[in-house]
Amino acid sequence: MPPGAAQQPTFYLSGVHSGPNPSPGLGVARSLRDAYPRARIVAVDYSVESSGLHSDTFDDVWVQRPWKELRLPVYQAAVQERLDGGAYWIPGQDLEVEWLARSLSDPTRALIPPLRALARVAKPTIDAAGTLPFSIPDFFSVSHSDWDLHSFCREHGWRVWLKGPNYEAYRVYDWPSFRAARHGMTSLWGTDQLFLQRHVRGSEQSVALCAYQGELLDCVHLAKHTQTAEGKTWAGKISPVDPGLVEELRRVIGALEWTGGAELEYVRSPDGAMHLIDWNPRFPAWIHAASFAGHNLPARLMEAAGVGTPLASPYRGNQFTRVVIEIPVRETHPLPAVKDPLDDWKVGSKHPSGMTELARRLTESDPEGTEAAPAPALPEMPAPLRWDLDEALAGELPTPRRILLPRTAQERFSRVEEAMSQRPEVEVGFGYSVKTNPHPSLLALADRSGMFAEVISGAEMRQALSAGFPPERIILNGPAQQWPAAAGPNAPLFAAFADSAQALRRWLEGGGPQARYRGLRLRPVMLNSRFGTSFRDPARFSETLALLRALPPEQDLGLHFHFASDVLGPARWREVYEGVVHWARAVQDGTGRPVRCLDVGGGWFPDDFDRALLVWLEELIAEARELLPELERFLVEPGKAMAQPTMALATTVLEIRERKEGNDVVVDAAISDLPMAPFYPHRVYAQAPDGRWVPLGRGKDRLLGRICMETDLLASDIALPEGLGQGGKLVIGDAGGYDASMAYNFGRGVLDDACC
Repeated sequence: MPPGAAQQPTFYLSGVHSGPNPSPGLGVARSLRDAYPRARIVAVDYSVESSGLHSDTFDDVWVQRPWKELRLPVYQAAVQERLDGGAYWIPGQDLEVEWLARSLSDPTRALIPPLRALARVAKPTIDAAGTLPFSIPDFFSVSHSDWDLHSFCREHGWRVWLKGPNYEAYRVYDWPSFRAARHGMTSLWGTDQLFLQRHVRGSEQSVALCAYQGELLDCVHLAKHTQTAEGKTWAGKISPVDPGLVEELRRVIGALEWTGGAELEYVRSPDGAMHLIDWNPRFPAWIHAASFAGHNLPARLMEAAGVGTPLASPYRGNQFTRVVIEIPVRETHPLPAVKDPLDDWKVGSKHPSGMTELARRLTESDPEGTEAAPAPALPEMPAPLRWDLDEALAGELPTPRRILLPRTAQERFSRVEEAMSQRPEVEVGFGYSVKTNPHPSLLALADRSGMFAEVISGAEMRQALSAGFPPERIILNGPAQQWPAAAGPNAPLFAAFADSAQALRRWLEGGGPQARYRGLRLRPVMLNSRFGTSFRDPARFSETLALLRALPPEQDLGLHFHFASDVLGPARWREVYEGVVHWARAVQDGTGRPVRCLDVGGGWFPDDFDRALLVWLEELIAEARELLPELERFLVEPGKAMAQPTMALATTVLEIRERKEGNDVVVDAAISDLPMAPFYPHRVYAQAPDGRWVPLGRGKDRLLGRICMETDLLASDIALPEGLGQGGKLVIGDAGGYDASMAYNFGRGVLDDACC
């Protein structure tokens, strides 16, 4: 009798949904059907919406109540009864694997790893991979403060993912997208155990394996060729696993005493390094592709479990793709009623099998095992800030009120004074961004510190002149330099940079601003920006070079580059800077005019300015000088790095509203006083009864503004101190940049009609 002919085992396979985000149940069933054609294969799921239930690969279906409704002890007994009766169970959902490992009294026929092994492959540490040739990409628990989370995102250039402990990964592009993803994942999964992880560039690959009681039975390698928008494999190539990795896996699987399927997902970077991002404790959804490539892993697993010799899997190719087909619906399980997607957001859900509900049940049943790590201790408030607040709020001042923090401001400006005192071959200057905050006190500090005033209009130029800046310490750039008309001084400025080729042509035709250094703002070809001149088009490059050559012979050439580093992150900003320096060399070679002034900067977050730009300064200058040997002036424009920490917003509690989780605190400040609240975290401090200022950490409270707008949310996910009541004082820090210059009068009962 041929192998597989007489065997009539019963297999229960769960996780059979087969949509754009498929579970592995149907693929496992197809592989087992090839190997054991006489077997009875039962589809198990927890929703009638799971499409794989209708596949004729299954002999029967066993649809349970949704996980949130299941009586778990009763269901556990029913599963154990089937196993005791000789059936086998291969779960297709990570959380179901965990539940079975916790619950079953005898899991022998449930082909799952032991609970201790699951703990060692849990994200993000994946401790079991310590001896394997993988690295784990940098990660950071969301239990940290928003300030630290923002810093992690900037450090990695906003190339990061927000991930859950079992399912889901969302690309984070900026602070608003992070906040939205965090709120959505926390609400959906009922857990705060989220983490950020650095994105790794490279090709996504996997190793699928099967093992029984610590013995590695077989494994295959997958190179993912096509993926869905959700990152799920749609096409790929199966190949053998590197023999060296097989031996390492064999040792690890033995130590884990692993039983069942598994998938190790990783990214191979261009340098060949392998970065492990997940260890799934079950077969992957693409597992049947390995079977027709000659490696029927589910069958090998069942053979080791004692089912009998499977039929050989004929080789049908090592590349695969998915297709969409229609299949008849089982008459015993008709489709659910049609739903309006506007009325029911769960239509087309990624989790019809109810994994979100099971996650909550597991958390409730084992709160200690799933408890989030305690938030790190908050840093002490800097002494200059504490003194500034005590001094500014000593009396009963009306709120909301923006407070200038003079000691903090002096500390900021002393940093550039120190940097300018270092005298490399190229003279260094720093420009204060007037648009970021034109407060007279800050302009005076910038003037006394020897900074330049960086202005973008005639109106700002007048502000700088009236603050005491002489024309020779003013830098002009931006697309509206001529507004309002006739605003320029008679004396030459220090530097002026045209924002476009059209503006440069206008200068040549009508004089334009006079300056010691004149030139262009460059738009790096690798960035999308509305500012500066792009050299992506060779014809435009030639045209621009001709305009620069037409500048008067005695005119010194300068070039300007500005892009917000808190958008790029410091490391990516530096990469862009290096490209800009090479373009500056191309301009120098194409015009035959030496570049004598290079102006760089843009939107530096204060911490990044201190820890990155100032540290790199000598290296940046050396890189520029190597390609531009006649460079004599190197200008740095820190942007908000100077002003952002220098002001805070004081506000008074008007009302506290209790919610099921956390409190809503209504204050007399509003989004009009803090317009940048949605775009980066602001540190918040509460005044304790003894007068001390207490920094607020992570929690479930929210800070609501006074205005009747749904978007008037000043802070969320914070922990307000006990004892804070009506009339209590809060201070929102980091409000001295665009929060100050962009504040508006909405909700104050007045209208700014200066333009009307």
